[in-house]
Amino acid sequence: MHKLDLNESVSTVSENVCAVLALPRPPEELSAIDWYWEKICGVPLLVRNIISLQRAGLKSLLIYHNGEGAELYKRLGEEKKISIKLNWITDASEVIKSIENYPALIFNGAALHSKQEIQSAMDSMTNNIETSLRYIERDAMTESLNQIILGNELSLTQSVGDQELSVAFLPGKEDRRMSKPQDFLTQHERLLKGSGLSNDTFMDRTVTRFFSRQFTRLFLQTPLSPNMITLLSLVIGLISALYFFQGTYENSIIGSGLLLLSAWIDCTDGEIARLKFMESKIGGKLDILCDNLVHFAVFFAIGMGLYQSTGQSIYKLAGAFAVLGSLISFLLLSSSIIDGKEKASGSASGAKAKNNLNDKLANRDFIYFLFFMAMVGRMDVFICITAVGSNIFAGYLIYSRFKNTSADRLKV
Repeated sequence: MHKLDLNESVSTVSENVCAVLALPRPPEELSAIDWYWEKICGVPLLVRNIISLQRAGLKSLLIYHNGEGAELYKRLGEEKKISIKLNWITDASEVIKSIENYPALIFNGAALHSKQEIQSAMDSMTNNIETSLRYIERDAMTESLNQIILGNELSLTQSVGDQELSVAFLPGKEDRRMSKPQDFLTQHERLLKGSGLSNDTFMDRTVTRFFSRQFTRLFLQTPLSPNMITLLSLVIGLISALYFFQGTYENSIIGSGLLLLSAWIDCTDGEIARLKFMESKIGGKLDILCDNLVHFAVFFAIGMGLYQSTGQSIYKLAGAFAVLGSLISFLLLSSSIIDGKEKASGSASGAKAKNNLNDKLANRDFIYFLFFMAMVGRMDVFICITAVGSNIFAGYLIYSRFKNTSADRLKV
């Protein structure tokens, strides 16, 4: 259980800036608990903002709310994901007293703030950088806090001036401010749309993510964890391999369809993890392992299926070589793929990242080519291309590893 302090003197300074999360009053027909505990993509509005502040590097935070907030206060104390030191304040004079000796940054609690937005604002305060931050005169702090709580627009200055003891207000981006119940659905859809990775391929962005987000909408309404969804994807992928093993045209189409479903659900686990702040190294490793187990099983099953339907041993050999090449690549790059996914997860999904060898191995776009080959009845072409291509790629990785090792030895 997370411990909160109520009107106690605590350190609220992170990177020499005092952080305050001001909670404006909700619409008249709603209570504070109804408003701030309403979930957006499975996480309450207030908790989502606090975790974003926490991930931006803040160690402590003042929460200012002058309305009825006993139940809100109680639920916050039960949130296990929150590790930041929280100080709950109900009086404006206490807020002013707590920040009087420090520069302060006040966040609008009725807007969704991203980690990147928070870090940018903190950097602006500590490094005296000219930004769009609005500044509050300390002499007008009481009135300004009251206006924030009422949800009114403030008349603020934009110039930086002397920031040694300045107080800035971050109202949040206009399209992320919450003023009516319908805004929760708008923010839900916005976050869902941005839940991909910055290194997603063209097919990921245009096709795979479209389908995966439909499943994400469904899974957000369930208690399923990202790791449970990963295992579900694994099971569906292995079932698809059983169909490929039969070697018939009809079963190959069913198998390729199930493989598509497996890949779409496989995207969902990461989307859920990012939306609900449930990312973990174990989850990343499990995801990569399950992905490749499915690939190995499918390549082997396609080779065996073609062997059973044609009687030609070359296809059995092609399936084995496809598995071998994929296995070598996986062993050489698996740890790098996990690190790459973590970095891509921390970037804006709309920003394009430069694809590297790690992304090539993690790339799932081949499933669409496989589906096309199954439809035209040329699984033999697919497995031969995969057998050759995977081993050329594995050979290049071995050569690169040997070359880099030799270069390091020469430097020594």
